[in-house]
Amino acid sequence: MAAIFGFLRRKASRRTQRQKTGQAGERAAERFLKKHGYRILARNVTYRQGEVDLVARERRTGTICFVEVRSRTLNPDTDTFVEPEETITLAKRRRVISAAQTFLARRRAADRPVRFDVITVRFAGDRRGKADIRHYPAAFDATGKLT
Repeated sequence: MAAIFGFLRRKASRRTQRQKTGQAGERAAERFLKKHGYRILARNVTYRQGEVDLVARERRTGTICFVEVRSRTLNPDTDTFVEPEETITLAKRRRVISAAQTFLARRRAADRPVRFDVITVRFAGDRRGKADIRHYPAAFDATGKLT
């Protein structure tokens, strides 16, 4: 049994800083959504044609929200900092939409109201302090057009 846990620790430690930041951002986004009345339906939904970070249902309206999470760590030693919002390309939006369509079809939920949200998470240097989280409900539509 100890060998299994050792393997899992080694595998986790091989993650890049970028992957660790992304995972921390997704956890922060999930906590944010729960705090604001959303129920998490799925995490890291992956299909051949695309991936969605979080799928949540807004309790108030019943809308299914496909959430793309973008995270960045602010390093004060570097001048180049790309805003997380700037990293959501049309190609990425199309992959999220394709994955969402497959998700809905497999769950026979195509008649439910749907929305595509973006959550950005900005960490100060070490990802341990308070994160700056911004939620953009209905950030793009089902064609990938920014709203």
